This record gives sequence, C-alpha cells and structure tokens, in this order.
Amino acid sequence: MKNNQCPPMKYRRQLLFLPLCVWVVAACAPATAPAPDLAAEKRALLQRDKEWQAAVSEKKDVAKIVSYFASDGVMFGSGEPTDDNQEALTRAVAGLVADPSFKDQWSWSRVELSPDGRLAYLIGTTDITASDASGHPVSNHARLLNVWRKDPDGVWRCVVDVWVDTPPAGT
Repeated sequence: MKNNQCPPMKYRRQLLFLPLCVWVVAACAPATAPAPDLAAEKRALLQRDKEWQAAVSEKKDVAKIVSYFASDGVMFGSGEPTDDNQEALTRAVAGLVADPSFKDQWSWSRVELSPDGRLAYLIGTTDITASDASGHPVSNHARLLNVWRKDPDGVWRCVVDVWVDTPPAGT
C-alpha cells in the first residue's frame, strides 16, 4: 500500500468499528457520582443541629425533638441508661422536657465529615441542667459527641448522642 492510498476495505471497517466499541464501553461503565460539596454539607448539618437545639430549648414538641434522631439512634450520658430505640428515646426526651429545670445548651469545637459527605462527627461541650431526685436544679458541664448520618431521604439525623462528665480538676 502506498502512502496516499486508503487502507484496504477490511481495515476500514475495523477502524470504523473501534470508535463504536469505545462508546459502548464508556456508556456501560458505572456512573460516578459527583464529589459532594463538603462545605455545603457541613453548613446543612450545622443548620439542622441549630434547629434541633432550638426545639430542645422550646421544650414543647417531644416528637419534633425525637425526629432529629435516626430510626436507629442511640442516646446516653454519664450514669444514664442507654436509650437505643424510638420508644426509649421518646420516653427519655419526654421526661427531660417535662422537668421545669431542664436546659441543654451545647457548642461544637470540631466538626468532621466523611469524604462521601454521608457521615459526620461533632465534638464539643454541653451544659445540662435538670432536677435531682429531690427536685433541686443541678447543672453539669460535660463533653459531648454526636455522630450524624445523611439518610437516603437527604436529611441529616443524629445516630449517636453521648455526653460524658468532664474529669475532676487537676486530672
């Protein structure tokens, strides 16, 4: 074959078939999801947490407060029982908000999201006031850890809510 001649017919068919094969392979390859906007996810999570804190402060709607937990959510604090289902969470929240002394204010010092933007953990502190057995208000400053998950419906929900007493001074 000379340089200025077209390839023989059998080769031209193969050359035309090659782009078709590349296109089919590309079309059948699994689609990759775009990388999540972690800054936007962090803002959405913190907004959801802010709304949760407002609902807790209002102490009016137990169902609303519990709705911030995932269906498999768990809550416990130092010396407290573990509330690990919706019924137990509802009972615990109802008991807290019924206490006239109850207050809970928290803040975060660290917020970390997983690379896929579906899980997060938040570390901070909480100031909880509740009545003791004799009805007197008792305040406690504690360390706080929350784990959140973005559920399939796109809503952030708390999976783990744990607070632990701070160690005694000097330890």
